[in-house]
Amino acid sequence: MATLAEHYVRAFGADRFFGLDMVINWIALVIVVWIIGLSYLVLKSDTTNLQNRFIGTLLLFEGLKGVWQASNIMPYGVEFEGIWDVLWILKIDGFMIANITAVILYLLFPVYFRINILKFMYNERVQRYAWWIAPLIGITTWILIKDTSPFILENASWLSCSAIGAEPVLNVWYGQVTAEAENIRSSIGTCTAVFDSVISDQRVGLWFLTLIGTPVSIVALILIRITIKQGEMDSDNELISRTFYTGFMGKVIANTIFFSTILIILPLINGGPAGFIAQAEWKYVDRSIMANVKYFIWTTNLSLPVIGVGFEAMMFVYASTKDTILGIDEKLRKAFTNTIFTGVGAISFIAASEIMENVLG
Repeated sequence: MATLAEHYVRAFGADRFFGLDMVINWIALVIVVWIIGLSYLVLKSDTTNLQNRFIGTLLLFEGLKGVWQASNIMPYGVEFEGIWDVLWILKIDGFMIANITAVILYLLFPVYFRINILKFMYNERVQRYAWWIAPLIGITTWILIKDTSPFILENASWLSCSAIGAEPVLNVWYGQVTAEAENIRSSIGTCTAVFDSVISDQRVGLWFLTLIGTPVSIVALILIRITIKQGEMDSDNELISRTFYTGFMGKVIANTIFFSTILIILPLINGGPAGFIAQAEWKYVDRSIMANVKYFIWTTNLSLPVIGVGFEAMMFVYASTKDTILGIDEKLRKAFTNTIFTGVGAISFIAASEIMENVLG
């Protein structure tokens, strides 16, 4: 069985675009830590302000969506199955809960920011409860639907090539080996590279929940724009509204490109549906130039949602360094900066220690 260091060495090989996907995974982790820190900063600055609670909660769940990508810093492989038993819950359940909750929070924007055509929604009594009821609805919704046929993940297998020239092997993780997994294994023939991957069920409901955030976020962007044009927000909130508009617009553009690539561009290039099963074929079975192009587009496209959220956070930080917004003053900014650097440093130290331990045996 390969060590963690060996997995990382392979991840930075030429056939993996010199570690492009792993670099994206680590960037995603940094952005997740950053967004969660921003969420805490907003909530800490004024715990009694209902808009702060709403924005802080929205930032938190936007950040948690990045766990789906960030969890991939741990390589796939049967030797890491015990770790993935936990990470899989964060990757799938955590992401879906965050995605559902974020969609609900987008729709609650008129509750916290007055919009003429939706002024009936602007209600302080509702504001007191909506920011924490939305996560409860998100969690409850996922618990109720996760075991139904459009959403349940019943089967997953580890696909491994231990050496060049060896036969690819499928090891059941949970459930059973599916026909799709067996087809990929048989299509490989003899291993031309050393790799480990996971092949799991593909459910249309999961894709729906993943992609639904894009059209809903476009609606939220329009609502933010209407709010700014109306000029009905007081001067303290004008800066944060414009900042969120710029950052939110960047995130929506990134998500729209992601949405279009998954639903239109890749299927056109591939001549059919292009999901994770197709991605595995481009990566391990079809080694043509066109397959490499499709795999490159797929890999870079997966980075867009988390990069979009990172841009949104960057715009928020930019505003907070220029003025006191939502009660975030210089003292809190310094505390936040120190916390982020400490957190990233601790993560980097742990990762480096694990890699060196595996290298030195």
